[in-house]
Amino acid sequence: MIENNNKKFGLRDNAVWISVLTFILIVLSEFMPMGTVNGTLFSSGYTDTFNLYFPFWGMWTVFIIAIVVVKKNRYILDKIKYNSSGNTFRTLIIGFLIGFLMNGTCALTAYLHGDIKLRFDRFEFFPILLMFIVVFIQSSAEELACRGFMYQRIANKYQHPWAPTIITAIFFMALHLGNDHISLMPILDLFVSGLVFGAMIRYFDSLWMAMGCHTTWNFTQNILLGLPNSGSISSYSIFVLDKNSATSSFAYDTGFGLEGSIMSIVVQVISLVLMVYVYHKYLRKEQH
Repeated sequence: MIENNNKKFGLRDNAVWISVLTFILIVLSEFMPMGTVNGTLFSSGYTDTFNLYFPFWGMWTVFIIAIVVVKKNRYILDKIKYNSSGNTFRTLIIGFLIGFLMNGTCALTAYLHGDIKLRFDRFEFFPILLMFIVVFIQSSAEELACRGFMYQRIANKYQHPWAPTIITAIFFMALHLGNDHISLMPILDLFVSGLVFGAMIRYFDSLWMAMGCHTTWNFTQNILLGLPNSGSISSYSIFVLDKNSATSSFAYDTGFGLEGSIMSIVVQVISLVLMVYVYHKYLRKEQH
């Protein structure tokens, strides 16, 4: 790791920022009720699931304030807002597709292997649309914190191209260490997920792509299929998992879900390799 002395931000500086903002978020999370969307309008299962994702608007608020108010952080805005080089609706949609295909591949493998059995429960257009929005809020908030704020500040400190990707992947993994059913395999999986999302910034300069990919990964397994999302099963989903017949294997973990399997790691590593290949084969020459 080569340190760039011309840059302003050290790792300790970043650690202080993250610690302070995380503390603020923990405090705010205790004061973020669902509001007008409650059991009188939707089922209790829907309300519980909505409440699981919606409070992450607080993370958006805190980090945007930290970026806009603090002058030396304002350069990060260029990496968040729309720009023709990376953050476009095209790259957002590509991110949506990548997340869906990766998670769908893992889920299909687990289904065909007999690890999971699913039954159709319901499809309600407006509630599902609203749920997709709140999952986007949650997933994009984590990306804003890890690949928006933290990634950019580390990139301003170190010249090594993979330093921000690896460090933010470790931080992303650490965010989930308190989740239910956490173990070695989910920890490795979460680290690889962080590398995949970081590679989208590294090679495509697109935070929006990472946000889209993270969103559909979570939405597919948790809301579409009713499988655990990092150890937590949704109370509301289109398909419902038969928990009694679920079995652990290379493709599924009964505690942590798809993210606790070797299959998930393999699929994400393949996706990572493909992204690196596409960049070097088609995009690197264009950028130079």
